[in-house]
Amino acid sequence: MIETYQLNPKLTKTEAVAEWIQQRIDWQTYQPNQRVPSVRKLAKSLGVSSFTVVQAYEQLVATNVLTAKPSSGYYVSAQAASAMPSANAMRSTPTVIDSRWLVPRMFGEIPHERASGIGMLPDAWIRNDKMAWAIRQITQQADDFIYGYGDIQGYLPLREQLTQQLSSMGMHTDAAHIVTTAGVSQAVTMAAQLLTQAGDVVLVDSPSWFWLSSCLQQQGLRVIGVERNHEGPNIEQMAALCQQHRPKMYLTNSVLHNPTSYHLHPARAHQVLKLMHQHDVYIFEDDLYAPFEPQNNVLRYANLDQFERVLYATGFAKSMASGWRVGLLVCPEPLVEGMLRVKMLNSMQTPEFGERVIHRLWTHGEYRRQIKKVQEKLYAAHQQLRIALPAMGLTYPEHTQAGLFVWVDTKTDTAPLAMAAYEASWLVAPGQLFYPDTRMSTHLRLNVATTSAAFLDWLGQYLKEQKVKANAE
Repeated sequence: MIETYQLNPKLTKTEAVAEWIQQRIDWQTYQPNQRVPSVRKLAKSLGVSSFTVVQAYEQLVATNVLTAKPSSGYYVSAQAASAMPSANAMRSTPTVIDSRWLVPRMFGEIPHERASGIGMLPDAWIRNDKMAWAIRQITQQADDFIYGYGDIQGYLPLREQLTQQLSSMGMHTDAAHIVTTAGVSQAVTMAAQLLTQAGDVVLVDSPSWFWLSSCLQQQGLRVIGVERNHEGPNIEQMAALCQQHRPKMYLTNSVLHNPTSYHLHPARAHQVLKLMHQHDVYIFEDDLYAPFEPQNNVLRYANLDQFERVLYATGFAKSMASGWRVGLLVCPEPLVEGMLRVKMLNSMQTPEFGERVIHRLWTHGEYRRQIKKVQEKLYAAHQQLRIALPAMGLTYPEHTQAGLFVWVDTKTDTAPLAMAAYEASWLVAPGQLFYPDTRMSTHLRLNVATTSAAFLDWLGQYLKEQKVKANAE
């Protein structure tokens, strides 16, 4: 059975086919001088007539996107090379280039049920019936705050709520040391602007969230990876890097690490903190996935450090509503004034309306019940993968916790796997994206909430075909 790819329903069939081809040229699926699918093959794959494909191809020929070769087919025009980065440019900024095709796709082109590579829960998992109620409640109060700038530090009751939450988790601070941000991503950029200058070295886990490396590199920072396993960063390597490069920051997840869903081991945490103090390095602790961990006593660096050298960030994009870009950054006391200055120069403030809505939901009992349901669903999804992966000849990683992700070793290069998946209308996250040096990787980061049985069937078939090819060679 030929699987039908999704076309843009807002265009005519001919325009949609032309757009489909143009996009894959832009994303370098099809390179200059490379043959595109035959008319018959593409017509079957897209579920359209051969006449429609011919019309689309001829339109692209007329605009010099494709060239037609008699008795051979259609090829990407050589002129397309001018719109693509050179080989030298690709080598100089590999992370940005390699993630360019993935990041835009994560925000809506492919439906969640076909996107095991996305970094969020399906809408149905986090949809809260109280959202509209909270918005109405805050709207009724809008005249009291909407016309002023508000508190540059952020909505005070929201900051106070975080202090209570952190206290229950063994971390002690007060609202005066907390700054609201437009999500954890803004907190990262603010910390980097305050603590570093162009050319400075920052350390990240290897593997780690690929957005980090790209963002920090764009700020002119040198990003170096520290090998990370189920216990934490490689302490010998980290010590050598600190000695050689004098980094200014180390950015990490201690709990439900992205992409592995590992927790930090207490002994390793003590070793890392000792090293950070010795070399005057700040730790940026991203705890965005905290709501998915049901136990309050899981160790973070901030538990041990109590915000002397740790900046701690959390937010609500994963657990409450991706559209509300609300985050919270806890700073060591000497950094608060500087962080507020950075925030003021960047954005003046973060919208209080969203902060009030998030506070209303966070303090409502229904949200806690909803998070409990999400935790149960995540656990069940992991249990399913514990069975499904070995049935495919893959290993479910032993130390994985029941977070959003599982880091699976496929035993084959996952960069071409990702492109093959995309051709079949699946979106996956290949391992090389998660390494600052974009090394070849055999791992995939799977979102357990969006990894369907249909995708696992596709993956199993792909891996079988790769094994046959390898044996034939």
